[in-house]
Amino acid sequence: MNIKAYDAAATGAVYLDRSTTGCVEVTGRDRLVLVNRLSTNALLNLAPGQGQITVLTTNIGRIIDLVTVLAIDDNRIWVITSANRGEEIAKYLDGNKFFNDEFTVRELTEMVSQMRLYGPQSTPLLAAATGLQLDDLAVWQHVTAEIDGCPVRLVRIRPIRTGGWAVFSDVAAADAVIEAVDKAGAVLLDRATFNLLRVESGYPNVAELNREYIPLEANLWDAVSFSKGCYVGQEIIARMESRGKLAKKLMGLQLSGEVQVPAELLADGKNAGDLTSLVYSPALEHYIGLGYVRTAHEPGAVLQVGDQTATVVEVPFIQT
Repeated sequence: MNIKAYDAAATGAVYLDRSTTGCVEVTGRDRLVLVNRLSTNALLNLAPGQGQITVLTTNIGRIIDLVTVLAIDDNRIWVITSANRGEEIAKYLDGNKFFNDEFTVRELTEMVSQMRLYGPQSTPLLAAATGLQLDDLAVWQHVTAEIDGCPVRLVRIRPIRTGGWAVFSDVAAADAVIEAVDKAGAVLLDRATFNLLRVESGYPNVAELNREYIPLEANLWDAVSFSKGCYVGQEIIARMESRGKLAKKLMGLQLSGEVQVPAELLADGKNAGDLTSLVYSPALEHYIGLGYVRTAHEPGAVLQVGDQTATVVEVPFIQT
């Protein structure tokens, strides 16, 4: 953990290279129809400049990947995947073509550089670098701009410490964009510190987003539409929502000490869930983690994990 980057995230701006994150282009008449029928959110009416998160799910409602869909123009969308999953998701999308579908899938991961900026000064920094007014841009909306003469696409994303942006550029321009952001005062964010900030914010990653869980258990309610038409896995997800009670849910956990993860959570010797992420928070002066907890154990419940205790709490630990 880098304390300089950690402190900068709270008071300034930090940047992180995310070029391993997949970028899949889908063009053609049925580009939105394709992703709409394979995932949880309503996407058919996305217009250029708009975006939305959605979850690709199996036929039993389990998570394949949490993706962001960006409408680039009237004939093109980008599907932004988790790290190192661009090729896999491109093949998955291309393999779900119906007889009359008109779309083409192309992976762009190696052609597109991706950066993330976080912190309270990330928006003013990008506004100054691009000359654009960015305050009114809603989450998942995006605009084109230039940084130091290099074309970029700015997407407002979920915040960490009140600010969050994804910056896309051509790979050839990546070094120039990074240099400009660095000179503007942003601090380089390493992976370990990003993971700490992620857990403090209550955001799941690949440890929590996999085929063991459904989107509602992962608190991805904003990635699910309950009024759209049919999609793969809809029946299971709709049934769980209509019953109003989940078997388990992603929760925060405050631990008495360090343990190895993943680890089983116990209550009176019986399984109470699983601890999936663990960090030490300097701001909270505690070990904190994320885990799937059986809903019988409400906030305040004290569970056992290894030789430590884990108190169930709501997330985020620190407001984003």
